[in-house]
Amino acid sequence: MPRQLKFAATAPHAVQAAAAAIGQRIRVARKRRRLTLRDAAAHAGIAYDTARAVEQGNLMTGLGAYLALVWAFGLEAELATFLDPDRDEEGKQLELTRLPQRVRQRRPSDDDF
Repeated sequence: MPRQLKFAATAPHAVQAAAAAIGQRIRVARKRRRLTLRDAAAHAGIAYDTARAVEQGNLMTGLGAYLALVWAFGLEAELATFLDPDRDEEGKQLELTRLPQRVRQRRPSDDDF
């Protein structure tokens, strides 16, 4: 029998809180659409227990289950801004510090036969 993963128990509090918040938002979206958890799971093509784990913010539940429920609620357009590189100000600043000071033109290759 494979060993159980322990990430959920050792994850930082910020990660656990973010997963719980995402699960809560998915639950609110489902309830606003007046869907039972069973109906939402069936529409998303996932098991009832998996949908329940998503709403509980279980860290061991696969990303695909979260995305399937988001799709089932018609909210996939909301994912366009999720981790958008254009909104990553810190990453852009780090990238700028690593730009080369000067740019050299490539020499033509002498490998022509």
